[in-house]
Amino acid sequence: MEASRPDALQAGLVHHAAGRAAEAESAYRAVLAAHPGHPDALHLLGVLALQHGRPAIAVQCIGESIRQNPGNAAGFSNLAGALRQLGRLEEARASARVALALDPGFYDGLDTLAEILSDRGEHGAVADTLGRLLLLNPWQTEPRLQRAHALLLAGRNEDAVETLMTLLGMTPLSVAGYTNLGVALRRLGRVEEAMAAYRSALGFAAGQPGTLNNLGITFQDLGRYEEAAACFRLSIAGQPDGSHAHLNLGLVARDEMRVDQSITLARRAARLEPALAEAHTALAHGLLIKGEFSEGFAEYEWRSRMADFSSPRRDFASPVWDGSPLAGRTLLVHDEQGVGDTIMFARYAALLQTQGARVFLDCNGQLVRLLSSMPGIAGVVPRYDPAPPHDFHVALASLPYLLRATLYTIPAPLAYLRAEPALVESWRARLGPRRGLRIGLVWAGNPEFKGDRLRSPGLAAFRPLLDLPGVSVYGLQKGTGRGDLERCGPLPASFVDLGGDIADFADTAAIMETMDLVVSSCTGPAHLAGALGRPVWTVLPFAPDWRWLEHGVCTPWYPTMRLFRQERRGDWTAVVARLCRTLESII
Repeated sequence: MEASRPDALQAGLVHHAAGRAAEAESAYRAVLAAHPGHPDALHLLGVLALQHGRPAIAVQCIGESIRQNPGNAAGFSNLAGALRQLGRLEEARASARVALALDPGFYDGLDTLAEILSDRGEHGAVADTLGRLLLLNPWQTEPRLQRAHALLLAGRNEDAVETLMTLLGMTPLSVAGYTNLGVALRRLGRVEEAMAAYRSALGFAAGQPGTLNNLGITFQDLGRYEEAAACFRLSIAGQPDGSHAHLNLGLVARDEMRVDQSITLARRAARLEPALAEAHTALAHGLLIKGEFSEGFAEYEWRSRMADFSSPRRDFASPVWDGSPLAGRTLLVHDEQGVGDTIMFARYAALLQTQGARVFLDCNGQLVRLLSSMPGIAGVVPRYDPAPPHDFHVALASLPYLLRATLYTIPAPLAYLRAEPALVESWRARLGPRRGLRIGLVWAGNPEFKGDRLRSPGLAAFRPLLDLPGVSVYGLQKGTGRGDLERCGPLPASFVDLGGDIADFADTAAIMETMDLVVSSCTGPAHLAGALGRPVWTVLPFAPDWRWLEHGVCTPWYPTMRLFRQERRGDWTAVVARLCRTLESII
């Protein structure tokens, strides 16, 4: 006698639960043979296909089931899972949301949606979805850890700390919990607490490579390089193919100016993980500081793929220029990083005109007025303003690679920027009669730059310069560094602050034209003075940026620039003393 439909379906479910896939499939197909379009049998047949790596069949079966029963939340959730496996993430997300619209408290639907959102890189939405899931079952620890990780990826570090503290209250031996807590605390600047969290994790899992690597990074933040290196070596001992530990050990070597070793370690990290953009970029920095531009700029093309690349993403409808012929074409060149980079690399944009290109420059609004008069540039537009019609676009910092730059072919005219003559005369009149040698001073860079605390001496470090007889010092400082004016107490009458009246870099350029010398930290105004052909003395930290090369008092980028390098890490006193002695010898 023919089995009834409920009996066959129930038999299929029993087989399914027991892992007997073939028997379950036969039972479900028997139901469908007797009752074509049976929604439950179609759904379960699709679930079986999904569980056994056949997502396309799952989509077909579950889709038909939903057409028969459009109110089935589980059906939409499982369809979302199948679509996710096929990489159809937009459809998967839509299906998961239908499931939750039908049943807002559907646990599996929330879990599926979180996985889809994670695949899409929507980390904040992942955290919010897992938060809803935890309201349904607050005692689950794995979703709480996943939520903390998503919060970290979304940059919501305070929320991550709160989530992880709750997790550790539930599972006080969680190594992953303490390690992630260390990451969140470090990002919040709570370095000592971060180190305590990492040490707690290592107390439960001594020698854990990932935790050792993170502890090493924290030592590195504090400038405790020997301890950092020891952590990275222990991490490598426990995981010899650990690309990040090799990379970070190389960064320590770079911070200590052991450049050849840093290159070796960055190469090893890139070999271990060929897609690790941070390793390629670190390799680029090592090669470039040694003047090996050909390979260095090729590796530097990885920079924008780094997870913490600070420049805003630019989306243009035009294709990226790949170095192909430009005759008769219009090229939009856009900036990426700080104003110093823009000024330095702008010389290459002008070269493109010699290839027959019409070049527009898209950059920081503070540079538009200054760069508009640069030879070879058809026009300059502020960042995010509508771009003029163009055939291709390219990042400014990619031009040395595309133009096959070498150390010996850097375009370095005495001056490739000029200040507005009328503006120069206006500032000259404002400054009045000379009172000794005029020096323009910049003492700090942008604090948002990762290494700014190492490269910015601050005004107090330059106090001996202000006290030199026969010298008038004019403050050109803009931004956060101006806070030093109050912190440094009374300043000598020979110091005049102009920074508060500087509107943009056109003003700064005009003032520099009235100066006998510019003294600057490694920041945008140093590049500006060099591009104007003004005498400029730039003070550099012990481990300088790659552009200043490994050694030397001169730079091929700017003929009128002299470099004053730290001989000991953090020691600005000796640098400024040397600068003052040099100045006294020529006054």
